[in-house]
Amino acid sequence: MDKHLLNKILSNFEITGSLTSFKKISSGYINDTFKIFTDGYPRYILQKINSKVFKKPKDIFYNIDLIQKKSMNIGIRLVDSKFNKPYIVINDSEFWRLMDYEDGSQTFNNTTDPEIALECGKVLSNFHITFENTDLSKFKYILKDFHSLPSRIQQFNNACKKLNKEKIKDFSDLINTINTFSEKFQIIYSSKLNKRLCHNDSKLNNILFDKNKKGLYLIDIDTIMPGLILYDFGDTVRTLVNPTSEEERDLKKIKFNKKMFVSFIIGFKPTLLNIEQNERDLLPLSVALMPFMHGVRALTDHLNGNKYFKVSYPDQNLVRAKNLIKFAQIALNNEKYMKKIINS
Repeated sequence: MDKHLLNKILSNFEITGSLTSFKKISSGYINDTFKIFTDGYPRYILQKINSKVFKKPKDIFYNIDLIQKKSMNIGIRLVDSKFNKPYIVINDSEFWRLMDYEDGSQTFNNTTDPEIALECGKVLSNFHITFENTDLSKFKYILKDFHSLPSRIQQFNNACKKLNKEKIKDFSDLINTINTFSEKFQIIYSSKLNKRLCHNDSKLNNILFDKNKKGLYLIDIDTIMPGLILYDFGDTVRTLVNPTSEEERDLKKIKFNKKMFVSFIIGFKPTLLNIEQNERDLLPLSVALMPFMHGVRALTDHLNGNKYFKVSYPDQNLVRAKNLIKFAQIALNNEKYMKKIINS
């Protein structure tokens, strides 16, 4: 990204001040994101939507518009373009959007602070209470089968069929683990659980905090669509209770921090008391489901040549897969503990 192109993009939006500088934000795996400084101050977040992942970017804005028409606050404030749309399109296929920057805000990739876990529980609970009685029939499904483990396993098996005997031998331990563990999650897909409006990517670094570490709201809203509350619960918890990042190679460092789980549940309590019993019963299993599914996706992407997630070195998706699947095993070992805390 050069300043000339950036000025060209920003000239299509109603902005305050003149561009002075910009900074690439590198925490995301999918979209390209930049912090924009005008007149010397951070004022905006600019994102290029990855159209290779999101095949119908307009559906993202359709869902957001549905929410805004119902006067529901998702926190994020999109800046209108000069064409009265919350995005622009350049080069016929590049979708760009601009959002107001929340002054003094911050995100965390990982943490061991129970206060942050408490705030995450509150933010996720507020999100689900806000959208509790939303009519889902008009919402678009942004990514088909996004959190369908059976579909992810099928994609993984298709990738494995392309491997030669040597490659299969190299990955035999992971392949066997995935085939064994996938059966443990069948109950989630065979149970008749309520569909709710979900964020569907509610990991820790998609929760925005103010300078005093108070939770504000969920960001990266591309995947807001109908889903199971298990997906949001599992994704948030798995990134809170594991003190390491997905990039950690030393699997011995991967733990389950029980104190963090308790703090999160305290914050999440309003929603916990408001959902159905069959949902509540499966919440602990979702803390294993989500890292397991992300691990399967990462390994599938690695086998397919790293076409989906951004990588900075060839084996990065393989590292992520081993890390995530290891944590899924640890989460399963803590399933009874989580049930005890939830039911108490």
